[in-house]
Amino acid sequence: MRNTIILSVILFVAVVTASIYYFRNLDGEHNRAAKPLRYLPDNALLIAAIGNNEASDNIFKDFEIFEALLGQNDFALMSMFKTELLRNEALKKYVDDAEVYISFHPDGKNIETILTIPTATAISPTEFSSILNQVSKRYKINTVDTMGSKIYEIQYGIKDSTLSAIYYNNIFFASNSNKLLTKILDKHSKHLPDSQIDFFLKGDSRNTALSVYFPHQQYDSIVNLYQRKNDGPFLNLFKKMQGQSVWNINFKQDALMLTGESELDQYSENYISLFKHQEKTSQSLYTYFPSSTAVYVDCSISDRSRFQKDLRDLFKRRKEKIAEEIDTTGTREQLNNLLGDEISFIETVSSSYIGFVKLNKKESWQELEKHFLENLQDSIYRFKSSGLLYQQFGDLFKEFPRPYATVVDDVLVVANSSRTLSDYRDDFERRDFLTGTLGFKNFEKLQGNEANVTLFIHGKNANSKILNSLNLPFQTNYKNKDNFGFQDFYSWSIQLSGNSGKFISQLYALFKSKNALGATPEWTYTLENKAITKPYIFEHSDTSQFILLQELDHTIHAISPQGMKLWSTVFAGRVVGDIQQLEDRSILLATDRNRLYRFDTNGKTLKGFSVEIPEEPIAHPSVVTLQGKKTILIPSLKKIHAFDMEGHPLADWTTFETNGDILGPIITANNQILVGTSSGKIYLLSESGQKAKEITIKNDIRLRNPIGLLQSNNSGSEFLAVDTTGRLHRVSRDGANNSSLLESIGASSLADFVNINSSANTEMISVNNDLLRVYSISDSARVLFEYNFTKEINDRPQYFYLPNNSGTRIGLASRATNLIYLFNSEGNLEEGFPVEGQPLFHYGRINYNGDTYLLCMRRDHKLYAFKHQKQQ
Repeated sequence: MRNTIILSVILFVAVVTASIYYFRNLDGEHNRAAKPLRYLPDNALLIAAIGNNEASDNIFKDFEIFEALLGQNDFALMSMFKTELLRNEALKKYVDDAEVYISFHPDGKNIETILTIPTATAISPTEFSSILNQVSKRYKINTVDTMGSKIYEIQYGIKDSTLSAIYYNNIFFASNSNKLLTKILDKHSKHLPDSQIDFFLKGDSRNTALSVYFPHQQYDSIVNLYQRKNDGPFLNLFKKMQGQSVWNINFKQDALMLTGESELDQYSENYISLFKHQEKTSQSLYTYFPSSTAVYVDCSISDRSRFQKDLRDLFKRRKEKIAEEIDTTGTREQLNNLLGDEISFIETVSSSYIGFVKLNKKESWQELEKHFLENLQDSIYRFKSSGLLYQQFGDLFKEFPRPYATVVDDVLVVANSSRTLSDYRDDFERRDFLTGTLGFKNFEKLQGNEANVTLFIHGKNANSKILNSLNLPFQTNYKNKDNFGFQDFYSWSIQLSGNSGKFISQLYALFKSKNALGATPEWTYTLENKAITKPYIFEHSDTSQFILLQELDHTIHAISPQGMKLWSTVFAGRVVGDIQQLEDRSILLATDRNRLYRFDTNGKTLKGFSVEIPEEPIAHPSVVTLQGKKTILIPSLKKIHAFDMEGHPLADWTTFETNGDILGPIITANNQILVGTSSGKIYLLSESGQKAKEITIKNDIRLRNPIGLLQSNNSGSEFLAVDTTGRLHRVSRDGANNSSLLESIGASSLADFVNINSSANTEMISVNNDLLRVYSISDSARVLFEYNFTKEINDRPQYFYLPNNSGTRIGLASRATNLIYLFNSEGNLEEGFPVEGQPLFHYGRINYNGDTYLLCMRRDHKLYAFKHQKQQ
């Protein structure tokens, strides 16, 4: 026992001693990291920290965003300095793996940078002289003595281009401004406070390629430097927000993503700071913003009573009389019960302001209308009293002293003119929302919808606003597309989530990368008109494939996988259904001018073709084996027509008329031929075309979509059909019907029965207006996944079967938004989608063992080929 006690004491002492040693080491490391920052002038607007190592080089090598922000010229210059100075053999051993700090400082109307690079060990005078000799072989160096130190002026590039550098206390400082360098040497000048440096270093993740430090006290300076007018409803929201932020980069090729923490002073006159004691909640008001939105702020509240208390305290600190008013009428409490916990404020392209407030419940609107609003006309109202929303929610509604109001769903919408609200209601009825645009779809994938504060700036919609507000020379730089890439940013956003008196903060800049899907085509092919078929990929020879499609003037184009024209020819009529390739590589199709074509891969028609079809076809031809011979069957509205492979009508084929219109192409399963009709009939045909069996799905129903089979390779499989009331029917061959009513299936719904999960059974894919749903129907109908579009989908889905067990993709295109979507079998959008494009497209290989491509048309009548995935 005694030995145990002694051992325990020894271990305890050892742990304490080790801990003291460990934390002393940490403290030493902290001081070493803090040392370079302590010399920086206190007017630093922003500081970036980048590791001087190969890992960082590889990440930023093809990162277009930095080039877009810094400008191609400065980016090339910094790359040159890194290669020829930091990687110089004489200097490399001292600065390898060092943390390089890039700080930005105001200098008159311009911004200058300081590069701060600590050395691993002190450089001796002899070694320093050797380094200077090495550098002087490449650049001319002048020396200036100032404040007891030497400033080395390195001349580079064009005339009067000089980088000044000092080596001070084992740290290199370099800048184009000697004035900034003398501030570093001047012991009496003000430097960054230790409290901010400590916060920066604590939040700096040394495992990331880039960290950014932002001292909040510089916000007003940045506004004054960049803006012609230093106030505005959005700029003012972030003024007087004292404190600091540190962010670390999350790498993504087409976006700048910074995530970290923001610390604020305890008692601030800043409005946004009210949300630091809230907890992040789901935000949804942005789904109501019109596509013309230029800037928005969306705020959500988790603790209403705490928010109201903090808001009253803010009014007191500002000495606003509103804080002292006594709510004798109960107005404030009544509003509090009616208005919800999410509020938003937007500015549109036309500079109109619109506010949004979530209502607590459906009955809230009636109470608001009754007690607080006066009815004008056309569902437009106006508040009876001034300042009610400002009293309730603060600065977000400062621009709406006595606004007009309307309601959509459970959302109160306010504006300063009734015309603005009328225009908004028109946008709402047309579902012309920001969420329906391509850029915002990509933004939603980048940034989540849970936060307390979200600020969003739409690059294109806010372009005029930004340009008109910028001072020179920043306005010139922003417009300079040759050197900078500001016009290629889709959006800028900040997201803040309360975290026990601080904020978890994220910054996002979504960039139109030339490497993103849909940005840079491998090739384009110009048509005279729009395409009216999708691009088909067929075999051309044993070693190559080719692309076939038809345009509006009925010309069919054959295009090589490299985008070159092989041939083109005009056909009589528009292709009906699909074009298909037969085993001998000949191409088979039918047109709406009652013509059946069969031609070779060079566009030459085969002998006997084209052939007249007795009636206009309603679907593509099917090649089946009848009595041991290949036969072409073509459905018209109520009949099926048969031809041999040379184009001759079959003499012994019986053509009977169906009850109801035939829906879709002929189905073949286990040597049986069957079709379904709009009247709810299923016909099984004999090999001579006679009606072998007629099955009635159910009396008095209507179908508008083709029928299907639960298992296409099973002779006993059930037939599948969806009627116009939304009922799914599973019918056996003896006529037994097992039906079930499906939600969200309407009279105009599109429905297909397709195997997308590589299972034995078929799935059902339906599109009802703006809702895609995929059902498992093996036992009972069960929703596998669904997706809500912002606007109605008018075109039937396309299906792409990818090789190497990659599964099936569901493709959908929205004419209203001009976007293409691609879903995998789990319901997830493929990486890079949606993409700008029109219906009728192809996704997959376009040549043997080639890469995966998206082939699509755009409004300029060009076929675009975008490489998406390299073949593994």
